[in-house]
Amino acid sequence: MYCNHSFDTFITRKGKMKKFSFIFIALIFLFLLVAPDSRPDETQVKHEATQYTGSKEFERIKSLAGTWKGSSSKGEKISVRYEVTSGGSAVVETLFPGAPHEMVSVYDDEGGKLSMTHYCMLKSHPNMTLKSADENSINLDFAGDSVFDAAKEPHMHSLSISFKDKDNMIQEWTMYENGREKEIATFTLSRAH
Repeated sequence: MYCNHSFDTFITRKGKMKKFSFIFIALIFLFLLVAPDSRPDETQVKHEATQYTGSKEFERIKSLAGTWKGSSSKGEKISVRYEVTSGGSAVVETLFPGAPHEMVSVYDDEGGKLSMTHYCMLKSHPNMTLKSADENSINLDFAGDSVFDAAKEPHMHSLSISFKDKDNMIQEWTMYENGREKEIATFTLSRAH
């Protein structure tokens, strides 16, 4: 009987130990589920990087950040969105956002001079660099360093931006085909927000 009693005590203790272990593990698991995550999410992380300051012309392009609306010389409604990205070192311009003929241009400084690559619906992506600028305009022209045959293939060859004031501008996109000017698309735009 003595041995039997010890065996019963051992079984009872072992059962209590299992029950205690189970409850202890369950409480730890519950705590981990309920406890707040101490890791910061992306919206909590503060970026300490210094924003890039570029050429006067690039800073003017950065000032366009937001949405612009207007019309083309053909009467088509135009929407353009400007977004400053990459620590202030690039500006993404989206023409006709969300439309089947959406196009993107990326502005940056190369060697302290404003440049732009236009990713066109014509399936070309011409590089343009600053040709001239003053207080009221920026003029970019084809840089000649593209991977397509500019003498034959259609492409945007130049862009002139005229600023009426900080909230109104006119863009003139000049398209070339077979090495010559074919068409100028004019967009009259006002800042929407």
